[in-house]
Amino acid sequence: MTTVPQGLDPNIQTREIVFDADVNLVTPFLKLATVSRGGTGHMTFASDEGPNLGGLGSAPTPLMYFSAALAF
Repeated sequence: MTTVPQGLDPNIQTREIVFDADVNLVTPFLKLATVSRGGTGHMTFASDEGPNLGGLGSAPTPLMYFSAALAF
């Protein structure tokens, strides 16, 4: 008997996926976000705006992250 992974089980009709995000301001435009799913798998991301918008340009902009997410 083969076990079907939960993500591929055709009997599951709905799913709830919850992410928690904790964001801290380093400067007015530089932010650090720690994101987890169900309290596990923590990942930390930095985001900053470019100098033309008052940021330091030290990390990808929020729109860059959003664009990459759409591409995935």
